Amino acid sequence: MGTRAFLLALGPASALGLGRFAYALVLPLMQAAWGLSYAQGGLLGSANTLGYLLGALLSHRLLGQVGYRRGFFLALLLQGVLLGLTGLGGVGLAFALRLLQGVLGALVFVGGAALLMALGRSGRVLGAYYGGVGLGVLLAPWLLLGASNPEGAWMRLGLAALLLALPSLLAAGELREPPPPARGEGSLRPILPLLLAYGLYGAGYIGYMTFITTAVGSWTLLFTLLGLGALLTGPVWGPWVERVGGGRGLYHVLLVLLLGSLPPLALHLPAASALLFGLAFLGVITALTQAFRAELPPSAWPRAMGLSTAAFALGQAVGPALAGLGAEALGRGEGALWTASALLLLALLPARPKAQRP
Repeated sequence: MGTRAFLLALGPASALGLGRFAYALVLPLMQAAWGLSYAQGGLLGSANTLGYLLGALLSHRLLGQVGYRRGFFLALLLQGVLLGLTGLGGVGLAFALRLLQGVLGALVFVGGAALLMALGRSGRVLGAYYGGVGLGVLLAPWLLLGASNPEGAWMRLGLAALLLALPSLLAAGELREPPPPARGEGSLRPILPLLLAYGLYGAGYIGYMTFITTAVGSWTLLFTLLGLGALLTGPVWGPWVERVGGGRGLYHVLLVLLLGSLPPLALHLPAASALLFGLAFLGVITALTQAFRAELPPSAWPRAMGLSTAAFALGQAVGPALAGLGAEALGRGEGALWTASALLLLALLPARPKAQRP
């Protein structure tokens, strides 16, 4: 089972670690070559998360029709091709391709998680799957060393995304489809506050990830530490959320994430900020998935994953633009980090654990 989780984790490593988060590393090259402002950079980042929102909203229906296994692998390979083409035609083409890559990235992320949940995997295994994003984040700065223009940078990322995707095909024969929805089951009312918290988290964390390099610099070290922290998601947060429960664990992870995002820490101790943020940002997803398993019947899990990813993507769609406006307001990247921290603080409110009855 560990082997299957590891192979499927290469999907998030490719589609999210390289496909989404490496954008922050290419952004300075795009700003220099194309003259992008902070606001334009945020808008281009939001194109990807808007696509992620559309993909999440359609994921349950699309993956149900074509099959979760087939949809996962097709989306994984296609998004790698799109990454390689992103820098070839200027801002307009980049916007369209970032949008489409976001759609495919959502299908990859939701599909892989649903396939593992269908196998009845523990929080530790799911944490290892989500932590696969960290592998892409860890590799991205080294893949881009020496890149001098957006065209070459995106080509490197696209090729690496395809190379990461290929080994995951080895797990295809051992997977099974999630169960179909059962009539009369699957109300998502118990998890509505968690969905709100997840959306606010999406807005806050992507604001940090998009602008941390422009605010602080030292992008190779920062993304290496972010990736190392994210790779520890499974061993650190998996056992913890199994112990305290998904809802309470979500609140704890968000607290750590907020601390890591605070601009005073990011500006004066950027290595500590990056490691702490990397350690926590995928733990949120691990805790949320564990909460779904506790609150909902198995037939509702795929739909919950799709809708939660939609809430997350909605937050991400506006997060970079809000953070970019914050940077414009202060005239420097620090404003983006303050905006991100404020959004993460708001996420704590609906995630606050309910008082236990005596």
